[in-house]
Amino acid sequence: MSVKLIYLNLTILNVFLNYYYIYLSMHFEILLAFCFSSIILTLSPGPDILYVLTQSITEGKKRAVLVSVGLTTGLIIHTILVVSGLSFLISENKLIFNFLKFFGAGYFFYLSIRTFLRRKKSDLVPSSNKTQNYFKKGLVMNLLNPKVSLFFIALLPGFKFHDHMNVEIQFLILGLIFWVQATIIFILVSIFSSKLKFMDSKNEIASKKYLPEILIYLFVAFWILKP
Repeated sequence: MSVKLIYLNLTILNVFLNYYYIYLSMHFEILLAFCFSSIILTLSPGPDILYVLTQSITEGKKRAVLVSVGLTTGLIIHTILVVSGLSFLISENKLIFNFLKFFGAGYFFYLSIRTFLRRKKSDLVPSSNKTQNYFKKGLVMNLLNPKVSLFFIALLPGFKFHDHMNVEIQFLILGLIFWVQATIIFILVSIFSSKLKFMDSKNEIASKKYLPEILIYLFVAFWILKP
């Protein structure tokens, strides 16, 4: 047997043993528990899913899907902040955290006022121009809520699923799992909520589509300010 063949066999054996070692050190029951917990948390009534629901009912599934993708894209950024340690530093610095909290809440109060003032002009804006802003609206809505990072800081450490893997890599994997399931759920909510008929064109509520949006902005603002 040639030296090259022996080296190749040893390399294959080493790779196999490494993967087997990773498999033995992984706790799949913890991953399953995290997936189940993530789905329950995503379905729980909160500002994000309520906003997707109202956007789907009042604006249609296409724009609701854009909002959904924007909201869940923010989760990836929050995950990166947690992995890099920036979220922990912000949460420990009361001055910075309070600034972000009041800034985010103030922004949503501003959005609620602007929506009310533009309630009659919104129908004059071409739909193509409106659609372009829905992804950004969802992304900004998620990023300006510092409690999302706090939520990840509290959630992820309780689901470490590997005995030897780097903790930051585990947090990144868990964050990506949360992002995938949240995106799927939000898109499904966007599609099926749009089929609700109590806000059709003949309904009086349909002429006041700005009201649910204002209420959601106010809800998010008070949610952020809540201790």
